[in-house]
Amino acid sequence: MRKTEIKNDNPFFEIMHKGDEKIIMSPQALKKIKELSKELVKNHPILFIVGDHGSGKSLVEKEIEKNIPKKFEKRKLIFTIDLLSELRALPIERMLKKRIVIYIDKFELTSVIDDGEFEKLLDVIYDTSKSGVGYVISCHPDTLARIFDISDKIRMNSRVYNVPSLTFEQAKKLIISRLNMVRKKKSNSLNPFTESQIRNIWKTSRGNPRMILLLCANLYNIVKR
Repeated sequence: MRKTEIKNDNPFFEIMHKGDEKIIMSPQALKKIKELSKELVKNHPILFIVGDHGSGKSLVEKEIEKNIPKKFEKRKLIFTIDLLSELRALPIERMLKKRIVIYIDKFELTSVIDDGEFEKLLDVIYDTSKSGVGYVISCHPDTLARIFDISDKIRMNSRVYNVPSLTFEQAKKLIISRLNMVRKKKSNSLNPFTESQIRNIWKTSRGNPRMILLLCANLYNIVKR
C-alpha cells in the first residue's frame, strides 16, 4: 500500500528556514559578532554563545564561521559524555600549525555530569585554548553560570555573546517573510493574522524566534480552517 504524501502549506511548519537570519540579525548584532570573531582569531579566547532553546544560537555560530579565515581548520562537536576523551585525543600540535576553531554545541547537557568531571573538562578546554585553540561554545544561561562558578580562569579568559530577543518589529518582519512564502503576490500585510494577535504571540514568546514560529504555526492552522 502506497503512502499518501500530505502537503503542508503552513509557512511556519519549518522551525528555522534558510534566509531567516537576514531578518532576525540586526546590524548592531552583526557588528558585535564580527568584532568577537576577529578577537577569536587574534587572541583565541573561549567564546560563549548564550541563549535559551530557539533563541538563534546556531545562526550566530554560522555568522561567526563566515568571519573566520578559511585557513583555519574547524571541528564541530556536540556534547556527549565522551567529549573529554575526544578533546584529549585531538592532535592539537599538528592542528595548530594550521590554526583551529572548535565549535561545541549543546553544552547545557553538561548538567548530567558532576562538578568534578565538569571541572576536568573545563581544564582541558582552558589549557588547549591557552595553546592557541579557539573555542565557540553554545549553551544556556544557567550553564554559563555554573561554568563561571567552577572555573575562575575560564571566566577571566572568555567572551560572552548573549543572543538578543527579537523586537516586535523584527518579529513582524519574520512573520511577514514566512507568509510571503505561500502568497501568490508578496506584501507587507500580516493577513490572515491581526497585529493584536502577533503582539500577543511576541509577548508570550518573549521574542524567542522558534517560539514565535511555533505559536504562529498553531494560529495559522486555526485561522485557515
